[in-house]
Amino acid sequence: MFPIKDDNPTRRRPVVTWTLIAINVGIFAGTLFAGTFDQTIDAYGVRPDKILHGQELHTLITSMFLHGGILHIFGNMLYLWVFGNNVEDVLGRGKFILFYLAAGLVAALAFIAVNPTSDVPLIGASGAIAGVLGAYLLLWPGAGIYVIGFTLVVVPAAVVIGFWFVLQLLNASVVWIAGVAAETAYMAHVGGFIAGILFVLPVWLKRRKRRRRASYVIRYHY
Repeated sequence: MFPIKDDNPTRRRPVVTWTLIAINVGIFAGTLFAGTFDQTIDAYGVRPDKILHGQELHTLITSMFLHGGILHIFGNMLYLWVFGNNVEDVLGRGKFILFYLAAGLVAALAFIAVNPTSDVPLIGASGAIAGVLGAYLLLWPGAGIYVIGFTLVVVPAAVVIGFWFVLQLLNASVVWIAGVAAETAYMAHVGGFIAGILFVLPVWLKRRKRRRRASYVIRYHY
């Protein structure tokens, strides 16, 4: 299933989401056409063994803006496009930037925790975007998501994102138990997703408290 849009309107333009997409696409296209694609990944991707020795710590951030191919960046930017605007809207632009980077950082650390000796560079925005998905699921589980499968259908966010997370969790478990290498950093997705939920939990609690207060006022009035 490919999500293409949701029925969850925003109050303001998602400038940060658009900017993040532009930066990611710009870096991908720029390094590809400049002939520095492989060198950039090698220099700015996260290598767990280096991080655990206190080296190349800057790659914990730079790796979030690198992608390994067209399908990789297309999938990530599509999910950011569909779900990022609402999370940005509720958090505000400044907090959303911090949220995005923090979720990506936790995702990278989760990957490092289960692959401490790996020297293969970890790249991609998917860990940070997994955090966006976690936040979206908590805040708007019933929002309608337009997805393309065999046809165009509207599915609740809880189903779309929940299904995605279960797949990541199952794959991460299989990879970890079997002790095999995988091209996709499933554990980074799991870590970023959980971080997104936890980071946005105070906002969810505040919104819930506000709704309860409003409901109480209405009942008391009538």
